[in-house]
Amino acid sequence: MSDISPAPDSSRAFSSDTYSDIDVDAIPRLIGAHMPTSGGLKTSLINGKAIGCTAVQLFTASPRQWRHTPPGEEDIAAFLAARAETGIGFLVSHDSYLINLAAPSPDVLERSTGAFRAELDRAEVLGISWVVTHMGAHLDKGEEEAMNRLVESLKAVLEDTDRAGYKVGIALETTAGQGTGLGWRFEQLGYILNGVGEHPRLGVCMDTCHVFAAGYDLRSEVSYKHTFDLFDSQIGLSKLKVLHCNDSKKPLGSRVDRHEHIGEGEIGLETFARLMTDPALLSVPAILETPDSETMHPVNLRRLQLMALGKIPEITVDVLLFGHYSDIFGEESIKVTLPVGSRVKNLAHLLSEKDQRLSGISTNCRFAMNDEYVDLDTHLKEGSIVAATPPVSGG
Repeated sequence: MSDISPAPDSSRAFSSDTYSDIDVDAIPRLIGAHMPTSGGLKTSLINGKAIGCTAVQLFTASPRQWRHTPPGEEDIAAFLAARAETGIGFLVSHDSYLINLAAPSPDVLERSTGAFRAELDRAEVLGISWVVTHMGAHLDKGEEEAMNRLVESLKAVLEDTDRAGYKVGIALETTAGQGTGLGWRFEQLGYILNGVGEHPRLGVCMDTCHVFAAGYDLRSEVSYKHTFDLFDSQIGLSKLKVLHCNDSKKPLGSRVDRHEHIGEGEIGLETFARLMTDPALLSVPAILETPDSETMHPVNLRRLQLMALGKIPEITVDVLLFGHYSDIFGEESIKVTLPVGSRVKNLAHLLSEKDQRLSGISTNCRFAMNDEYVDLDTHLKEGSIVAATPPVSGG
């Protein structure tokens, strides 16, 4: 009997594999997300713990303003108490989007330096390990000059905070290469690190979406190894302090920064499975910055956690077969389970593989998902209803 022939009970799933609640303590690395701070800085930790984070990234102030009031003693105490209560193992902040430590304008450079020092001040009193910062932009005034200005800016702030006994570090983030932004080539990061000189509080944050958009392929085992070999030779793997795990809406080398949910973009699930279990990266905390944080951070976090445990996260869709197919298989929906990131074409292939009567379904049918026609390259979503309609049925 076919795997998808109607069964007496209501269960018609191809795969019944499910995973019970994850034991976060069993995961061999720290994984978390950038958490909102609405309601106070402490809420980033409380809400992060609630969804299973063992690491949290946050803004310590609005990322779209120059000046901020330093956190008060009560806010600091509440934050530190929340950290102790939640047991979050790693904290990192992200600086303001306005800061440009390579700015050609003396006025902007001065404001940026002051604002960045304030970022470090807040992180230090809150016990945050690293402040992630973009490397700035040359604004068409010369890339090399801009990188030299960045070197001097970093030297000055590190020397100043060294004198103050600071522990918080600076993590330079890889960028996608939009506009005149620096940091989209590993060579640029290497140039800055060499220019500043060896310093224990200066490291790098790699963003998977950014490096992919910048042209570094991560998708196959060979290209993954090649990219990290380049990173190691031009920057040094020991400098990698934070990993931003984001899939990419845009293709390889697009130089466009658009984050996508894990496994649902151009990078794909295989890469993140490799990242989560790479022995060389287990000590580097992984942070999500994917869209729709309130609804999707728990989903994306679970996906990374499952892969860190060597499991493949899955989705389940309901399939409706119309036309002459319904005469064979009935009118009830069929539950099909596939890996996260699967497309309509993968579903069609699985259906034809499971039952020869569905061979050719990808070419013979028009597909709709949630009442909208889609093509074979459309990503499937958890809980979606997918309809396959042969032309002869009038669809």
